[in-house]
Amino acid sequence: MEDLIKQVGERIKQIRKAAKVTQEKLAEKAGLSVEYISRLERGVGQPSFKTLTLMADALDVTARDFFDFNGPIVFRDKRQEAKQRKEYIDAISSEIKTMEVRELIAVYNVVMGLTGTAE
Repeated sequence: MEDLIKQVGERIKQIRKAAKVTQEKLAEKAGLSVEYISRLERGVGQPSFKTLTLMADALDVTARDFFDFNGPIVFRDKRQEAKQRKEYIDAISSEIKTMEVRELIAVYNVVMGLTGTAE
């Protein structure tokens, strides 16, 4: 159980940082204390479902995201989503420029498979 609490705390911290929100700002938005958020992020405190919901709303994610330890962070806010989309496109674009043709074909096939437009 302690491992799970630590993983949730680390994920809270990861999402907070991705949202570019300080502990202070998160505490203010969620109606919690900075000390409590610090304890949660360090895996010392155990959040209730209500607390997770308050923090998720403040960070503009779903409470489920706190348990998706390896998944991408997807924000509900359209501006945040657009910014995140641009960051991923820029990162992918810079990698694609150095790929060989075989790698590009594989990437193309994956993208076409994901979009449902594969032949």
